[in-house]
Amino acid sequence: HTVVAAALLGCLLVARAAAGGDAAAGARLAAARCASCHSSTDTTHSTVPLLEGQPKAYFIAQWRAFRERERTAPLMVSLAAELSEQEVEDLAEYYAIQVPTQAVQSSANDPGRALVDRLQCASCHGPALQGTNVGAARLAGQKARYTAWSLQLMRGGARSHGTAAKPDPLLADLSNAEIESLAAHFA
Repeated sequence: HTVVAAALLGCLLVARAAAGGDAAAGARLAAARCASCHSSTDTTHSTVPLLEGQPKAYFIAQWRAFRERERTAPLMVSLAAELSEQEVEDLAEYYAIQVPTQAVQSSANDPGRALVDRLQCASCHGPALQGTNVGAARLAGQKARYTAWSLQLMRGGARSHGTAAKPDPLLADLSNAEIESLAAHFA
C-alpha cells in the first residue's frame, strides 16, 4: 500500500506541476511581448506598471479583467485575447518570482506614509506592501506616475479597487495632492 500511495502522490505532484506556470516559458514570452513596455523606466512608459514581483493571483486577475474588458487599455485587451490560459500562467509564474528593483528608502515622504497608515493599505497589500497570494497588488517600488493615475481611476470609479464599490469610498475624499503623496511613498 505504501508503494501505491507514493506512486499516487507522485502522479498528483506531476499533474499539479503541469497545471501551473512554467517560468522559463514565461520569461521567453515576457521578453518577446511584455518587457519593452513593462520593464521600461522610460518616461514614455510612466503609466505602464512594472510587473516584476507582482503576485501570481494579482497578475492573472488583471489579465482576466483585460480579456473580459473590465479594464480597457486597447493594446492589453487585444493581447489578453491572443494569449492562452497556459501562456498567462507562464507569464504570471515568471513575473511572480522576479525580484523587483528595491526602492530607495526615504523619510522625505512623511505625508504619504501617514496616508498609508490612515488608509490601512497594509491590511490588504501586506505589511511591506509587496502584495499577497490572495490577489492584492504589490505597491512597493511601483512607478509613481502609474500608481497616481490608477488611484485617480479608482477614486473616480473607472477602475475597481479590489472588491470595493466603484467609485471607491476609501479613496473618494483624497485630493490629487494626497494621491501624489501616496504614489510617491509607494514608489
